[in-house]
Amino acid sequence: MLTKDDIRGLAVMVPTPCREGGEGWDTGDSVDLDETARMTDDYIKAGIGLIAACGTTGECAALLWEEKRAFIDTIVQVARRRVPVFAGATSLGTKETVRQVRGLKDVGADGAFVGLPLWQTPTLDNAARFYADLGEAVPDMPILIYANARFFKSMFPTAFWALVAQRARTVVLTKMSYSHANLLDDLRVAGHRINFMPGETSIYPAYRMARPRITAIWSSGMACMGPEPVVALAEAILKDDEKRVDQIWQDLRSIPPVVPPEDFAAGFPYYNAQINKHLTNLAGYVKGGPCRAPYRISDLPESWKSGAELRAKAWKELRKKYMKAPGL
Repeated sequence: MLTKDDIRGLAVMVPTPCREGGEGWDTGDSVDLDETARMTDDYIKAGIGLIAACGTTGECAALLWEEKRAFIDTIVQVARRRVPVFAGATSLGTKETVRQVRGLKDVGADGAFVGLPLWQTPTLDNAARFYADLGEAVPDMPILIYANARFFKSMFPTAFWALVAQRARTVVLTKMSYSHANLLDDLRVAGHRINFMPGETSIYPAYRMARPRITAIWSSGMACMGPEPVVALAEAILKDDEKRVDQIWQDLRSIPPVVPPEDFAAGFPYYNAQINKHLTNLAGYVKGGPCRAPYRISDLPESWKSGAELRAKAWKELRKKYMKAPGL
């Protein structure tokens, strides 16, 4: 079974390609499996370290179980153990999550990617016990905690990680989407069991705070436009090459935002799935297809659409700088 030390490099939170005409509520087979296969192979050849599927960018809430299973099965078959595959199993309750974790394990996923149940705000004890129960139900399936403060009604304080390290023995990894201010304390109480992965907005400050203990990072919006710049950043972090990290981070920061940061923060809870799908399609690395119901690209304000065009165009240019020659 995977441990925290097996997770290194860039974890890509991949999109779930949607076939044309598959966006409606009345479509039970929306996943473009041919594009899924191509996407998976391209990501691996680009040098990523891990695939995490069916998160928010992966439109997890818009997929039927049968669609999710077929999607993960395709990724697993194409990946062929070249990188670990963590499959999303977030649901409203423990029993359904256990059912999905077992089903995803059956198709060959290396681990489960799981956020907290979404119905009510969890106490720290509820939250830790939830992950402990998953470990009891499927003791040979590693867990990646989807620690998103905005969506899962928790700030994921250090006390939570202490409880998880004590009780939830199958948790090996977390996607950090919460404040990194207490990262050193989190590592102190749980770093012996759990790999803490900062992402997109917090990679650099987290690296500066906790180097060289940062061995993996995650990306969704950036990597969905093409992973090469973020792969290069992950490689520099693994080497603890401070100068190289600084240079790449400045390149990433030079890419224009979709909208000013304060507008993005205010609108992101409403437009997360839509803006990532729109950026994916504009950049062209993955053919994301339409956005699944209940969300639509038409939900996006015009300022977001025009800003996305500029961002995707700039990202295409940046990718050229970080593409490796064939065979290297």
